Amino acid sequence: MGPHTVNPNKAIIRAVHYDNGAIGAVQFQNGAVADIAHAIGMAEAGMIEDVNTGRNREGQKTLRSYPDGDPSNNLSNLPRF
Repeated sequence: MGPHTVNPNKAIIRAVHYDNGAIGAVQFQNGAVADIAHAIGMAEAGMIEDVNTGRNREGQKTLRSYPDGDPSNNLSNLPRF
């Protein structure tokens, strides 16, 4: 696999907002904000760079960063807004 390149046509998450201990919204590099349901839909449509979706222990859909061995870019380690 070659080096990772950023797709300029995809949004990049730069910050997260927590509600009741879970990500409730994300902020993109352009400043736009999306609630978690919209962000999950965007991720499933391939519109967000470096994230995918999964299910938590309760069976709810969640947004997840790809495991790349670098904890600094995990969603839980991004700045808060």
